[in-house]
Amino acid sequence: MKRFVLMIAVTFLSACGLEQVGMGEHSSTDGIWKGPSYGKHYSGTVYAVGLDYPDGYDWRADARKGEVKCSMVMFADGIPVLKIPVGDAYEVSSESARHRLRAGCLYTDYTDGNTTVIKRDGEVVARFEGAEYILCMEVHGGRVHTLSRRAGGSGFLYRVDGNLVLERPDGTVYPHLDEYADSIRFCFAHQQKTAEGVKTSYYQTAEGKVRKIDMPETVTKVWDMKMIGGRPAAVISTGDVSPVLLYEGRSEAAEYLKRQDVVSCTFCDSERLCVCVRCRYSGDNLMCDILWTGGNEWTMYRIGRTLSSVHIDADGCNAAINPMAGRDGLIFRGKAAFVMPPGYGVCSKECLVSKDSILYAGLSSGGDGPPLIWKDGALDTLRINGPLTCLR
Repeated sequence: MKRFVLMIAVTFLSACGLEQVGMGEHSSTDGIWKGPSYGKHYSGTVYAVGLDYPDGYDWRADARKGEVKCSMVMFADGIPVLKIPVGDAYEVSSESARHRLRAGCLYTDYTDGNTTVIKRDGEVVARFEGAEYILCMEVHGGRVHTLSRRAGGSGFLYRVDGNLVLERPDGTVYPHLDEYADSIRFCFAHQQKTAEGVKTSYYQTAEGKVRKIDMPETVTKVWDMKMIGGRPAAVISTGDVSPVLLYEGRSEAAEYLKRQDVVSCTFCDSERLCVCVRCRYSGDNLMCDILWTGGNEWTMYRIGRTLSSVHIDADGCNAAINPMAGRDGLIFRGKAAFVMPPGYGVCSKECLVSKDSILYAGLSSGGDGPPLIWKDGALDTLRINGPLTCLR
């Protein structure tokens, strides 16, 4: 069964369906439709993307394995503004990991095994040889920045508008692209064979210019790295010591984590410092996610439940946990917990967003219900036959 997908919208209109607003005729022979509100973007607008299948088709089971006609629809505050066809003939994939919302536009990437194509609102912005998997993407100054990996290969590639800027076949990239001082920055590690063995060095980049990062010689593991406020931040381990956060020349370790079996540490996609730490509880093999914001500032959720989506805003940490084994799905607005509607869950890590101090969550049904938009406890319905895949 296809994975659930979800979406959020800041002022989604209740019961807004394509058949109700009238999508009209295609604006061009390639099947792209643009609504009257297309391109009229305002600050505070929440954009959402959903997949729309023919009425009556069970997209959850997808018995025809993607062969049935499908469209991708972008909404601005609940109003359809763009519709593009999905399929190999259109070089558009229905995979949720292959489309993103950036700067009020819908970006898709596609590969046929020989070339890779990146589109903006259905129009080609980059095409290059080779099959690549896009790890992350950001748009800065109208230019598309991507970190990718060759299909079946190792290392990583950094491209701007499809043009190769940096490639490290023996490198390990940390998939975070962060904007600072009018540039896009990221971190990576590079392995080099020496007479003493394999040596790993760490680097930060700004527009492809590489600068080495000094790391303590006692480091035995780097869990994750990213640029925050123009400075590299890293979660490391030294020997058997629990994870330590390095940032702005200081190191911090949470006393609570010293008593845990840490499985992973990943920076949240946020301008604020926040790490999602996954721990295993001995004996029962139960997992639990903790949001760590440095020092002993941490938020723990349900033991035995891992976070499906995280959103950090000015008010603090928000999270969603999908239902499992008869237990309800939960949405956390700061310290307050709300129960998801029965049978619904989020299907993407980009399922939460806040605008004007309102938290939105996109929920997709495991049954025959339409997708829902959760707004600080209230529910709106988006009447398309398909999942919600991303929001911004």
